[in-house]
Amino acid sequence: MKCEPITLGDKLTPPVSQKPRFKVGAWLRNAVYSLLNLALLTAIFAFPLWWLLMRPNMDRNLMLVLLTTLIATWLFVYRRRRATKATPARTHSLLANDCQGFMRDLRLDTKTVVFDGSNIYHFGHNNGLDAQPLGMIVHKLRTEGYRIICFFDANIYYTLCKHGAFRSDQQHSLAMLEDIFGLRRDEIYVVPSGVQADKYVLDCLKHLPISFAVTNDQFRDYAKKYPTVMKGNQWRKGVVISKGEIKLQQHRFQNPTRLN
Repeated sequence: MKCEPITLGDKLTPPVSQKPRFKVGAWLRNAVYSLLNLALLTAIFAFPLWWLLMRPNMDRNLMLVLLTTLIATWLFVYRRRRATKATPARTHSLLANDCQGFMRDLRLDTKTVVFDGSNIYHFGHNNGLDAQPLGMIVHKLRTEGYRIICFFDANIYYTLCKHGAFRSDQQHSLAMLEDIFGLRRDEIYVVPSGVQADKYVLDCLKHLPISFAVTNDQFRDYAKKYPTVMKGNQWRKGVVISKGEIKLQQHRFQNPTRLN
């Protein structure tokens, strides 16, 4: 009987298949490939020695052709042998690149807010508020009972340093993001360099059924890849500043979030 997944790790981890039955045909095939592989490798190394010691007068071109044939045959057998081996299932990127190790334990029945952290930080910076909007929204939604996940692009440390959040000679650490944005260690996910956080945000929304994103990015480039996620107008909440308050579109805070 198949059990329903409880956590994100349950959902994204491939099921462990039962131990396969012993198959005589597969065993014989692997045994033949192994013996051929060993025999050909032995021949490849022994053949030049035999040529030099026992038949030094044999035509060199003929010897090279025979040696090349042996090597080509070994490569063919080696690749066929590898092709018969089962390829292990790859770990989903949300779990594989989670340096803090908290994503696996996220419950699917918990209401979750997925932040596009770099996007909201840039919104704050462009409005002269830097980290304040992101920190205030995180705190507000956390007090309303939401689980927080905040994705940052890999260059977030460089961006913060460029904007004067810390000195250039300071070593980058997760504690910096905790302090600057008021986040907890198990709420921060910095994606690997060379990729954007967008895909991670959308993947998270796809696999967490009770969730929405906080971002001003509409992710138009991903509409075809994530049609079920980007359906309607409830999957993302944009951030706006109006009359001295930080507001989320399509969401009303229990209490106003006023800027100091």
